[in-house]
Amino acid sequence: MRLLLLVTPLSVIASPSVSVKQRCEQFIPSVAYWHQNYFGLDFPYQYAVGQLQQESNCKFVVSKDGYGSVGAAQITPSVWRKTLPNVDFWSIDGSSKGQAFINKDAWNQAVIKRLWVMFQIYNGGGLVNKEIKRAGGANDWEKAKAQCRRGVTHYKWGDISNCHINYDYSLKVYKYGGQYGAVKTDHYRYW
Repeated sequence: MRLLLLVTPLSVIASPSVSVKQRCEQFIPSVAYWHQNYFGLDFPYQYAVGQLQQESNCKFVVSKDGYGSVGAAQITPSVWRKTLPNVDFWSIDGSSKGQAFINKDAWNQAVIKRLWVMFQIYNGGGLVNKEIKRAGGANDWEKAKAQCRRGVTHYKWGDISNCHINYDYSLKVYKYGGQYGAVKTDHYRYW
């Protein structure tokens, strides 16, 4: 099966009159194509669209995180440029391809093959694997979170636990992903 990718001008995505959901829906063809390319046709790409909503509200932005993350998928070029040398993180297709590649890498690292683990690795690295192991190796989000021993990020408006940031990430991706179509898969379970 061949999927045609729609090309949406960045001016449409950047328009202030377009809602977050409408912006994110413009990514669906490309996100579905690339995630199904890396994972197979039964991958629930809707969660990956929700991930873009969590990362950037589906906007092409430069992060203020201090790492230089860019684009809708908030990919850090200094980390991924050698692995993805010809990918334009500032385009819908390139952002979606990079996101799918990094998600697949995170899936391969996950000690438990659940999407919540994959998304947390994408967001905060492999520490979630250590937290799962300290929690007895079970697929239990709450027990893993209880084993989290990460630092604190300091913002102008206050401090926030990196444990809260990373564990909240998978909850938000799940919530947002549900807006982009029915999710049915036997192989890729979220929880």
